[in-house]
Amino acid sequence: MKVLLVEDDENKKSRILEFYATRFPGDILLHADSMVSGLRAAREEMPDFVILDMTLPNYPISSGQGYNPMRPFGGRDFLRQLRRLNVGSKAVVLTQFETFGAPPEQVDLESLDSELRSSFPDLFIGSIYYHASKSSWQSELADTREHLEGKSQ
Repeated sequence: MKVLLVEDDENKKSRILEFYATRFPGDILLHADSMVSGLRAAREEMPDFVILDMTLPNYPISSGQGYNPMRPFGGRDFLRQLRRLNVGSKAVVLTQFETFGAPPEQVDLESLDSELRSSFPDLFIGSIYYHASKSSWQSELADTREHLEGKSQ
Protein backbone atom coordinates (compact mmCIF):
# COMPACT_ATOMS: atom_id res chain seq x y z
CA MET A 1 0.00 0.00 0.00
CA LYS A 2 1.26 3.49 -0.83
CA VAL A 3 0.83 5.91 2.10
CA LEU A 4 1.22 9.69 2.21
CA LEU A 5 1.76 11.44 5.54
CA VAL A 6 0.98 15.18 5.43
CA GLU A 7 2.46 16.56 8.65
CA ASP A 8 4.49 19.70 9.43
CA ASP A 9 5.52 18.96 13.04
CA GLU A 10 8.94 17.24 13.02
CA ASN A 11 8.53 15.32 16.28
CA LYS A 12 5.04 14.07 15.43
CA LYS A 13 6.16 13.16 11.91
CA SER A 14 9.12 11.15 13.24
CA ARG A 15 6.97 9.25 15.73
CA ILE A 16 4.33 8.42 13.12
CA LEU A 17 6.83 7.32 10.47
CA GLU A 18 8.78 5.21 12.97
CA PHE A 19 5.65 3.47 14.24
CA TYR A 20 4.19 2.99 10.78
CA ALA A 21 7.37 1.62 9.19
CA THR A 22 7.74 -0.88 12.04
CA ARG A 23 4.09 -1.98 11.95
CA PHE A 24 3.65 -2.02 8.15
CA PRO A 25 7.14 -2.60 6.68
CA GLY A 26 5.78 -3.52 3.25
CA ASP A 27 4.05 -0.17 2.70
CA ILE A 28 5.64 2.63 0.71
CA LEU A 29 5.80 5.74 2.93
CA LEU A 30 5.82 9.24 1.47
CA HIS A 31 5.87 12.52 3.39
CA ALA A 32 4.87 16.12 2.73
CA ASP A 33 4.92 19.01 5.20
CA SER A 34 2.36 21.46 3.79
CA MET A 35 -0.87 21.81 1.83
CA VAL A 36 0.88 22.52 -1.47
CA SER A 37 3.54 19.80 -1.20
CA GLY A 38 0.94 17.30 0.05
CA LEU A 39 -1.42 17.95 -2.84
CA ARG A 40 1.45 17.72 -5.33
CA ALA A 41 2.51 14.37 -3.85
CA ALA A 42 -1.09 13.09 -3.87
CA ARG A 43 -1.57 14.06 -7.53
CA GLU A 44 1.77 12.60 -8.63
CA GLU A 45 1.92 9.47 -6.45
CA MET A 46 -1.80 8.57 -6.13
CA PRO A 47 -1.47 7.08 -2.62
CA ASP A 48 -3.96 4.52 -1.35
CA PHE A 49 -4.02 6.05 2.12
CA VAL A 50 -3.39 9.59 3.40
CA ILE A 51 -2.58 10.33 7.04
CA LEU A 52 -3.42 14.00 7.33
CA ASP A 53 -2.79 16.66 9.94
CA MET A 54 -5.65 19.17 10.31
CA THR A 55 -3.63 22.33 10.96
CA LEU A 56 -1.16 22.88 8.13
CA PRO A 57 0.87 25.68 6.53
CA ASN A 58 0.28 26.48 2.85
CA TYR A 59 3.92 25.96 1.90
CA PRO A 60 6.87 24.06 3.34
CA ILE A 61 8.56 26.12 6.05
CA SER A 62 11.87 25.87 4.17
CA SER A 63 10.44 27.17 0.86
CA GLY A 64 11.08 30.84 1.62
CA GLN A 65 7.58 31.79 0.49
CA GLY A 66 7.44 34.68 2.97
CA TYR A 67 4.07 34.94 4.70
CA ASN A 68 3.00 31.35 5.37
CA PRO A 69 0.12 31.21 7.85
CA MET A 70 -1.05 28.05 9.55
CA ARG A 71 -4.45 26.96 8.27
CA PRO A 72 -6.55 25.72 11.23
CA PHE A 73 -8.72 23.74 8.80
CA GLY A 74 -5.99 22.87 6.30
CA GLY A 75 -6.94 19.18 6.43
CA ARG A 76 -10.51 19.99 5.38
CA ASP A 77 -9.18 22.15 2.53
CA PHE A 78 -6.83 19.32 1.57
CA LEU A 79 -9.78 16.88 1.36
CA ARG A 80 -11.67 19.33 -0.87
CA GLN A 81 -8.73 19.51 -3.25
CA LEU A 82 -8.19 15.74 -3.14
CA ARG A 83 -11.79 15.29 -4.29
CA ARG A 84 -11.39 17.97 -6.99
CA LEU A 85 -8.24 16.25 -8.29
CA ASN A 86 -10.12 12.94 -8.33
CA VAL A 87 -7.43 11.17 -6.32
CA GLY A 88 -8.95 7.91 -5.09
CA SER A 89 -7.18 7.93 -1.71
CA LYS A 90 -8.79 7.24 1.63
CA ALA A 91 -7.81 9.70 4.35
CA VAL A 92 -7.65 9.82 8.12
CA VAL A 93 -6.98 12.94 10.16
CA LEU A 94 -4.37 12.43 12.89
CA THR A 95 -4.28 15.58 15.00
CA GLN A 96 -2.87 16.70 18.33
CA PHE A 97 -5.54 19.40 18.78
CA GLU A 98 -8.94 18.95 20.37
CA THR A 99 -10.38 22.22 19.02
CA PHE A 100 -9.86 24.12 15.77
CA GLY A 101 -10.38 27.69 14.67
CA ALA A 102 -11.33 30.62 16.87
CA PRO A 103 -14.69 31.65 18.33
CA PRO A 104 -17.32 31.93 17.00
CA GLU A 105 -16.19 29.43 14.32
CA GLN A 106 -14.35 27.21 16.80
CA VAL A 107 -15.18 23.51 16.49
CA ASP A 108 -14.16 20.46 18.52
CA LEU A 109 -12.64 17.30 17.04
CA GLU A 110 -15.84 15.26 17.39
CA SER A 111 -17.91 17.86 15.51
CA LEU A 112 -15.23 18.24 12.85
CA ASP A 113 -15.11 14.46 12.42
CA SER A 114 -18.89 14.39 11.84
CA GLU A 115 -18.68 17.25 9.35
CA LEU A 116 -15.88 15.58 7.38
CA ARG A 117 -17.66 12.20 7.32
CA SER A 118 -20.73 13.92 5.92
CA SER A 119 -18.89 16.16 3.43
CA PHE A 120 -16.39 13.57 2.15
CA PRO A 121 -18.02 10.14 2.58
CA ASP A 122 -15.92 8.45 -0.12
CA LEU A 123 -12.59 9.97 1.05
CA PHE A 124 -12.65 10.53 4.80
CA ILE A 125 -12.64 7.51 7.08
CA GLY A 126 -12.20 9.13 10.48
CA SER A 127 -10.09 11.14 12.87
CA ILE A 128 -7.61 10.07 15.50
CA TYR A 129 -6.43 12.15 18.44
CA TYR A 130 -2.64 12.13 18.71
CA HIS A 131 -1.04 12.59 22.12
CA ALA A 132 2.74 12.35 22.38
CA SER A 133 2.69 10.61 25.78
CA LYS A 134 0.00 8.06 24.95
CA SER A 135 -0.03 5.16 22.52
CA SER A 136 -3.75 4.86 21.77
CA TRP A 137 -3.25 6.70 18.47
CA GLN A 138 -0.99 3.86 17.32
CA SER A 139 -3.62 1.16 17.74
CA GLU A 140 -6.29 3.37 16.16
CA LEU A 141 -4.06 4.09 13.16
CA ALA A 142 -3.12 0.42 12.80
CA ASP A 143 -6.78 -0.63 12.99
CA THR A 144 -7.70 1.93 10.33
CA ARG A 145 -4.90 0.78 8.04
CA GLU A 146 -5.78 -2.91 8.51
CA HIS A 147 -9.44 -2.19 7.82
CA LEU A 148 -8.45 -0.51 4.53
CA GLU A 149 -6.35 -3.51 3.53
CA GLY A 150 -9.28 -5.81 4.23
CA LYS A 151 -11.55 -3.74 1.97
CA SER A 152 -9.08 -3.72 -0.94
CA GLN A 153 -8.76 -7.50 -1.11
